[in-house]
Amino acid sequence: MQYRHLFPMVRILLPFLAGIIACTAVSATTGIPVYIWVSLLVFTLASAFIQLKNARFIQTRAFGLLASLFLFVSGYNLVLLHKEILKPGHFSHISQNGTFIARVQEPAQEKEHSFKTILKVKGIWKDSGYVAAEGRILTYLAKDSLHKPPAEGSLIVFSGNIQPISGPQNPGSFDYRKYMATNNVYHQVYLTSRGWKVLENPNGFSLIRTAHYISDKFVSILGANGLKGREFAVAAALIMGQSDMLDNETLQAYSGTGVMHILSVSGLHVGVIFIIISFLLGFMKKKGWQLFFKTAIILFTIWAYALLTGMSPSVMRSAVMFTFISLGNASNRYVHIINSLAVSALVLLLFDPLMINNVGFQLSYIAILGIVFINKPIADLWNPKNRITEYIWGLIAVSIAAQIATAPLAMLYFHQFPAYFIPANLVAIPLSFLAIYSGVAVLATSFIPAISNIFGLLTNYLLFALNYSVRFIEHLPHSVLPVTSIFTKETILIYLVITFISLWLYYQRKSFVFISLSLVLALTVCFSITEINRREQQKIIFYAAGKQSALGFIHGTKQVLIADSILLSDSKAMKFQIDGSRILYGIHAISVSAIDTLAGERPETFKSTGSLCTLGRNFIFHNKRIAIIDSLPQVHGNVKKLSVDYLWIRGNPRLRIADLQKLYQPGLIILDGSNSYYKAEKWIAGFKKTGLRVWNLKQSGAYVVSL
Repeated sequence: MQYRHLFPMVRILLPFLAGIIACTAVSATTGIPVYIWVSLLVFTLASAFIQLKNARFIQTRAFGLLASLFLFVSGYNLVLLHKEILKPGHFSHISQNGTFIARVQEPAQEKEHSFKTILKVKGIWKDSGYVAAEGRILTYLAKDSLHKPPAEGSLIVFSGNIQPISGPQNPGSFDYRKYMATNNVYHQVYLTSRGWKVLENPNGFSLIRTAHYISDKFVSILGANGLKGREFAVAAALIMGQSDMLDNETLQAYSGTGVMHILSVSGLHVGVIFIIISFLLGFMKKKGWQLFFKTAIILFTIWAYALLTGMSPSVMRSAVMFTFISLGNASNRYVHIINSLAVSALVLLLFDPLMINNVGFQLSYIAILGIVFINKPIADLWNPKNRITEYIWGLIAVSIAAQIATAPLAMLYFHQFPAYFIPANLVAIPLSFLAIYSGVAVLATSFIPAISNIFGLLTNYLLFALNYSVRFIEHLPHSVLPVTSIFTKETILIYLVITFISLWLYYQRKSFVFISLSLVLALTVCFSITEINRREQQKIIFYAAGKQSALGFIHGTKQVLIADSILLSDSKAMKFQIDGSRILYGIHAISVSAIDTLAGERPETFKSTGSLCTLGRNFIFHNKRIAIIDSLPQVHGNVKKLSVDYLWIRGNPRLRIADLQKLYQPGLIILDGSNSYYKAEKWIAGFKKTGLRVWNLKQSGAYVVSL
């Protein structure tokens, strides 16, 4: 079979996608010259003309090669065209100081101490006058009871200290800078209530603003019909795609059980809407003007729902895919789902190629591909005779297929695997379906309070059952299995194994078995090398832990952590600051000690040892000497200096540099965030004058010593 004729859109998508991936992988700043792109276009068109005149030309594959190269270069250059920071009009190339004019791009999200939004720069007022500019800024607005955050679409003037978004402070931590770069945001600013002023309130019609208003209205209708607490928060995420109200405990429960996809408006939800509308319009004939009218209503409903739910990548993918399915049905032509999927990806990436780095985008497409190619071999393993059993087995097969497909990516990004994903999905998917149907009924009958209240109570009970079931499964023993050995190369190898096993199940060719076994062997070698390297690793980590202090000693796959008791008792801070290094370095066992409990002793000499040796707040680790200072007595007379490799200053002590030099001879001085900004800057200036090396954790991030 000529599969290139079966999946023509895939042949177009793959080289285009390869160009996008290549550009993002190398972090390119310059594109492939335009004359090369134009030349490839001319040769591709010429070869197409020759093909029309000579049908045998295609057999040389010259046309396919030229077209693929053209698409590759197009994808590569398109990424650079969409990177706003590379454009000469970006504000960072003009000035990061001055008075800025900007448009509020999205509704402000309320945080604990501020409001967060995105500002789109329009221009800058400088001494020389007004200069047009562009670019987006992540903006935090201080909370003020007298000032409400500006509405979406408002034009504001502001001045503040614009800074580049900082990268990860600790090894293995989430790279927020990289994440925001996928949204073309590279800078951030914090504004007090006096630092900004509204110049122009939103005026005129805005489709996005109207959609957000309607979405908020629908959410308030859900709240007015019996939904409250976590059930209300889940309903807002499940039906309208508003996840801001979800608390961390709920997010962790859904993530840890493998049903997080339910809370992310995706193909599941668009499919439900498609089914509802198709069912309601089932009375219409499948030909003539009725078919045309039915298709138009379906398309309008799908895209209206996509608009109301924020037009996320997963929703856009599903909307485009169902659009082509609907158009195919209207034309009485069969459209293969893979071609629909390829078209939707192509459309989205043409609109925004940076979307390729979006985790939701990747997971949504991988999940559909898994269901298309893996579901059938799994479902064919058993043919139940009972309808109920057949339905349950169908759900299990789909769940397993989607989980197999998404598991490598999920482990790469989240470093965990939900052990009970099958029972969780068996419970969660039917309940979420019913809750969506019931929630839509609440909105549809909102003009009849007596009926909408009944549907509201039903929705609340369904979501209570859903939340309770998810939390129950999450609290089962070993519900979340930690994964610390999956990185990019292992992920690629795993997907290659899954691909060739799927090909073998479909076509029963022995060559696919041989390739699969070879890939498994390569994967085993990768895991083995990683594990050997980890067993031999020796590291010292001075963590950048905000206003707290933390020091880690890594010996193989074990770690000793010395930290403030406040930090050790804060699970959220520990996960954010420390857990990344645990995953990155494959730590299996951690022992902790609070700095507060360590006595402040100053030995005259250190004993050399090959393992960790402690004496009060002094440590030796593989002959590296570390001392902690959070207070320093005044020195009178001559005192024998203590030679240390690292002198860790914490706790904002009263410190005279002259006294410190009398007591210690440090190789490197470490300052953490527990010291005040004023003192740290004063000390750094003094240390530099005396020739002492210094590392400020708050400014430069964690300091890692590999031994």
